[in-house]
Amino acid sequence: MTVQREYFKVSELAKYAGISERTLWELLKDPINPIPFFRVGAAGRMIRIKKSDFDRWMRSHQVLDSAQIDQLAEELLN
Repeated sequence: MTVQREYFKVSELAKYAGISERTLWELLKDPINPIPFFRVGAAGRMIRIKKSDFDRWMRSHQVLDSAQIDQLAEELLN
């Protein structure tokens, strides 16, 4: 049986996303649109990121190519 994680450590999420931990830290600290995360533990030093929050954040940053934009425009105009 495979167990799917709901919350990731920074190192785990970096592997899941295929990015470096440094890049992930920059995205967590972004002043305009940071990736949502939780501070846990007695001193709040542990960071956990909910997989569904990260996936939603990623979808909100999707860049469409020209064919996708044309298709979306066609759907909106009809």
